[in-house]
Amino acid sequence: MPKYVVGAILVVLVIFSSIFVTIVGGSTYMAEIPQSDLGKHHEEIWAHTGWNIHDPFMTGADAPTPASRGKTVFIREGCWWCHTLLPEQTQDWTYFGDPPEAGDVQGESPSLFGSDRKAPDLLHIGSRNRVKAWHYVHHRNPRAVTPGSIMPAFEYLSDEDMDALVAFLESLK
Repeated sequence: MPKYVVGAILVVLVIFSSIFVTIVGGSTYMAEIPQSDLGKHHEEIWAHTGWNIHDPFMTGADAPTPASRGKTVFIREGCWWCHTLLPEQTQDWTYFGDPPEAGDVQGESPSLFGSDRKAPDLLHIGSRNRVKAWHYVHHRNPRAVTPGSIMPAFEYLSDEDMDALVAFLESLK
């Protein structure tokens, strides 16, 4: 048997065993973390943001709130590619506010930490910018309020989607 076949099998075994340990160990650890007051508050505001087998038309207890519909728009439009919801441990904490703790995202699905910081962190945007009209103008034409912004214009969003997105951003305090 060639050497590379044995090596390839070992690599595959290591990868799958790592994935297994991460899934089993990670979910066990997260289940032990109690939900914080902020996490409970977010669950109350955002409710459910996805389809639920017990309420397939999302009209009963799982009916989305305006903020949870906004979270769905935030995900759908890919805002999390550029905006994080996780301030870095630098001078960000003095400007953007404290980072979330594990209990703050317990029960949240999906957690929107973000993937890459190309734009400002939005974790506490509801506390930093309370002018609702600014959000509407900024999302329809970002360069009208922030010259040189690389953010795309979301002028195609319906008024309902824009209202929901602004409600989500206002809930981030």
